[in-house]
Amino acid sequence: MNPSISKKILQFEAYINDTLKSDLSKLSQKLDEKNSEVAEFLQLKSIITTLKNTKSSETGFKTKIDIGNNFFVQAKVEDASHILVDVGLGYYVEFSLDDALVLIEVRIKLLDSQLKNLRTEISKTNAHIKLLLLGIRELQGIK
Repeated sequence: MNPSISKKILQFEAYINDTLKSDLSKLSQKLDEKNSEVAEFLQLKSIITTLKNTKSSETGFKTKIDIGNNFFVQAKVEDASHILVDVGLGYYVEFSLDDALVLIEVRIKLLDSQLKNLRTEISKTNAHIKLLLLGIRELQGIK
C-alpha cells in the first residue's frame, strides 16, 4: 500500500477516535441529562394534577421527607395551594398550582425542542463517522 495512503488512513482513524467519538459521547450525555429533566417535569406535573384532583391542595396532606441517607421524617403540609419551582441557576419561585402547570408545559416544550436538536446532532455525527469509515475502506481497497 502507498505510504501516503496509509498516512491518510491513520489520520482519518485518529480523527474518528479522538474527535468524532468524543463529540458523540458528549452529545449522548447531554441527551441523557435533558431526558432526565423532562422526566422530572412530567413527574412534577403528575403530582400537581393529583393534588388538584384530590383537593389535597386545600385540605393538606401527610407525607414523608427524605432528609438524607434514606432517613425519613413525617411531615404535614397544611396548605399546598402554592409550590416552589426551580427556574434555573438555583433560584426558586413560588407559583400557584395552575401557574406552575403553565410553566411546566412551556419548559417541556423547550426541552423537547432541545432534545430534537441533540438527536439531529447525534445523527450528523454518526453519519460523519460512517462516511469516514466508508472512505477508509475505499482507500484500503476493501469492498
